[in-house]
Amino acid sequence: MFHFRWMPVSRGLRFEQLSYSQRQMVNHFEFHPEITTKDLLFRNLLAYSELNKINIFDFIPLTFVVDVDSHTYSPDLEKFTLCYEAIAAIAKSVDPKSPDYQKQCLKLINSKLQQIAPSKERRAVTHCKPRLADTHFVGRNIWILKPTGFNRGRGVSVFDTMEKLRGLIKFYSEGGSEFGTVPAAKSGSEPVPAKAASAGTGTEAEKSPEGLEQIRSRTFVIQKYIERPMLIHDRKFDIRVWVLVTQEMKVYFFKEGYVRTSCMPYTISDESIENRNVHLTNNAVQKYCPQYGAFEDGNQLSFQQLQEYLDKEFPDKHIDVHKGFKAQMKEMAIMSMQSVLPGSRKTKDR
Repeated sequence: MFHFRWMPVSRGLRFEQLSYSQRQMVNHFEFHPEITTKDLLFRNLLAYSELNKINIFDFIPLTFVVDVDSHTYSPDLEKFTLCYEAIAAIAKSVDPKSPDYQKQCLKLINSKLQQIAPSKERRAVTHCKPRLADTHFVGRNIWILKPTGFNRGRGVSVFDTMEKLRGLIKFYSEGGSEFGTVPAAKSGSEPVPAKAASAGTGTEAEKSPEGLEQIRSRTFVIQKYIERPMLIHDRKFDIRVWVLVTQEMKVYFFKEGYVRTSCMPYTISDESIENRNVHLTNNAVQKYCPQYGAFEDGNQLSFQQLQEYLDKEFPDKHIDVHKGFKAQMKEMAIMSMQSVLPGSRKTKDR
């Protein structure tokens, strides 16, 4: 008998056996994968957006989910292929020397994407029409693959060809190193493990004889890469915040968060596509970069430091971290929680 049990992961917890009369508590919510795994979160947000007549792609990049073990794997991958090929064809059809090249391409791309469903859901998608924001396309056709159920950037890979995508899916579905692969250029050839300096630890994966963490995923999220992101000193960054959810489903948003930066200048050149230090801001990735901590202590900035940078670099924009960035993040946090309330979930009700 116990009153409180702390476990790093929820695997092994028998929620149905917990005694409310004995006040037994654990540090995990039952069915938390509905918002803590990338594929289920997307599907719930998609269903929620349809129900509330909003377009989820006004908030997140164009997203596809593929499950290697599902009977819909081939048609789901085909939907993404159609999207990828449509963007590639349009990018080639428009004169790159045109002064409004990007604008012309986006208009044609978004018109074409209306014909492609982003999900395998059987219900017709009425409000969540696929679209690209103007920052998501600047002439390249770059995407990002994310194995579901993992954190710390494990297995996350940027790619720009279908051959690379198929190689990555094959590699991780069979069990590959956390640092990704460099798929061979020719279709059908075996993927080649990428070079890595070191590796982190994890509870869902095993260590290989070489010391690299081996992960295995059968489900993947494919998202359009933001080709023109906002930068800090020409480097990528993301913002981390904390949200507290109580067992009464009350949600508290912490006032402060922090910014994570990359070590290397941002570029989408062919040579940089597979460079994780350029594209991924996860601390678990960046800490192995030789330049780690050279620009910011621990590659991190406070909200105040971010505000000072914005005021200096974009004085005419009047960007407010708390009233602008944080307010939008609150909206997404609320939307994420509302998407899994009873009656809102697209996945099987528990």
